[in-house]
Amino acid sequence: MSRFLLSACAALALSPAIASASTSLDRLQELVVGEWTSIACELRPQLNPQEPGAAPNPSYLTRDFTYDAEGGFTGVITVYADPACDVPLVAYDFSGDIVWHDANPAVEGAWSNDYVLNASLNLTPLAQPFADQMNSLPKGACGEGAYVVGEPTSLIGQGCVLLNNLQPGDVVVDYDLLYIREDTPNLLFMGGKHVSGEGFYRPENRPVVGLQQPLIRVE
Repeated sequence: MSRFLLSACAALALSPAIASASTSLDRLQELVVGEWTSIACELRPQLNPQEPGAAPNPSYLTRDFTYDAEGGFTGVITVYADPACDVPLVAYDFSGDIVWHDANPAVEGAWSNDYVLNASLNLTPLAQPFADQMNSLPKGACGEGAYVVGEPTSLIGQGCVLLNNLQPGDVVVDYDLLYIREDTPNLLFMGGKHVSGEGFYRPENRPVVGLQQPLIRVE
């Protein structure tokens, strides 16, 4: 079975009619602790930086997240050149604290949360063409120093045009939601992405409906 067919099967769990099991915030905080990974290669829309009004470009990625019992998290998003996620281009790894908010209207049992990337934020080229592209940017456009394949560059405290025009000294915050059903505790859902590719860089920019394909718990 192909990875995208697996994704389509997993998407059946996203229907609001199906996703009705309620979970308290305390219970969600217990259930989320552990390691989670993408079920399959994931398709994402991406804003066209040259023509913001044009149709978004496709991008392909996998996600890996770990949540601890103290309210911290780490994440790795790996971006690929192909729809099978066989050719990695770059990895973004980050860590920090979760700030919890009220119940989210996307589905009963979902809770809004902020990912505060205040501990680490690294960009690691995984292919030479990507490293070359980064090194062609003006000095200081995204971190300091040269990009080398396989070597992480820290963006904590640095500016980066790739991350919503991150300015020096800014702390990246991603405004999202988390949802786990009691009867499927090995599946973790985050909020659906905008079809335009716009990120969750403001609280009011969270989609009010929809969930992403789930992550699956790592045994």
